[in-house]
Order: sequence, then C-alpha cells, then structure tokens
Amino acid sequence: MSGENIEIMRRAMEAFNRHDGEGFDAFLSNAAVIVPVRAALEGTVYSGPTAGSQYCSAVEESWEDLAWDVEEFREGSDWILALGQIRGRGRASGATLDARGGWLARFRNGKIASFQTFPDRADALEAAGLEE
Repeated sequence: MSGENIEIMRRAMEAFNRHDGEGFDAFLSNAAVIVPVRAALEGTVYSGPTAGSQYCSAVEESWEDLAWDVEEFREGSDWILALGQIRGRGRASGATLDARGGWLARFRNGKIASFQTFPDRADALEAAGLEE
C-alpha cells in the first residue's frame, strides 16, 4: 500500500504546483484537513472535500509562483513525508520564500486524511517521529 501512497502524495503535490485545486481535492478524503504554514500564525486550516481547492485559492491570493520541489519521500505505516524546497514570493510584500521544508500526509483508506506543511525540515521530521 505504501507505494500507492507515495504516488498519491506525488500526484497531489503536482496538482498543487499547477494550482489545480480540484485536482488536489481528488486525492483527499471527505473529512481531510490541510494545515498550511500560516496555521501557526493565523490559525488557518482548510477542511472537507474541497480543502485542496480552498488551500490553492488562498495561496493564489497571497503568493506568486509558490511551488514545492520534492527531493525525497519517507514513509511510515499510514503516512508519507515529502522533503524538499518551498519557493515563492509574496504578492503584497514581495518577500521571497526559499526554505528547506517538508509535507506530512496521513492516509486513511487510500486517501489523504491530513496534510501539513512545515517550513523547516527538522520540524517536519519531528512531526513524523524521525530524525536527520
């Protein structure tokens, strides 16, 4: 099952990079929860069967060319951790983001049940119960 989960994760992240919210939604459970980086600052969380569309729309409003570049996948029994680079530029501020981060997805019945973005690789590893 884990090889399937890696492929689901890869395809969901590709949909995000294309800013295809509906494509992202296709990989989510009906009760999915997406926790973006800004959740820590603003308490922003997207949930439900259109969480991917909600997330992509919010990113489009705030960022120019925000994209995830996955360098490696790690896997557990019901989760996939993608590690790589997050790059983008704030629409209003012009501030650039270029960080080594991670994305942790937890799976239920072949769908992503939760998806969390981490701007820091060490935090992503810790959330998955791993170390460097």
